[in-house]
Amino acid sequence: MLSVPFSWSVALDPEALWFVCSLPGGHVCTRLGTKGEFVEGLWEEDVAELFIKTADGRYQEFNIGPSGAWWSMTLSGYRTRSVSPQRPELLAVATDVGSDRWEVVAAFARNALDVELAPTSSVRVSGMWYRPEPCFLSSSPVPDVAPDYHHGACFEPVSLLEVPRPK
Repeated sequence: MLSVPFSWSVALDPEALWFVCSLPGGHVCTRLGTKGEFVEGLWEEDVAELFIKTADGRYQEFNIGPSGAWWSMTLSGYRTRSVSPQRPELLAVATDVGSDRWEVVAAFARNALDVELAPTSSVRVSGMWYRPEPCFLSSSPVPDVAPDYHHGACFEPVSLLEVPRPK
């Protein structure tokens, strides 16, 4: 049982893709990066991850650490990095670390994404923390498969809901 729920939301506005995630853990310790810094390897410590996959199988991975450091990669297929991925533009990032949880809010410029979040997309959200012992969280775990956040069965269809503008 988790001390606090693993929860997330992904949203679009005309300019940005927003990723909000709350993970149990708290008192996290990370040596990797500072707020806004692009750092590969964040998955080796506490991290929140978003994957967006298109119907043709391409997908983009976003990692955000408790420090606010981030990383992204576009993959042409299962764990196959794109030859020339475009680095998305980070518009905003904020994190909050509590005694039993940590939270992240990140926004990326939509016009700088390699993979669009669309009605035909599928997504996966995952998280990890390593203290006092490793814990792997998934929006859609695959039974009888060790944690593999790139596994095709981990992705779920997107349901885009329009939020009406106030009049």
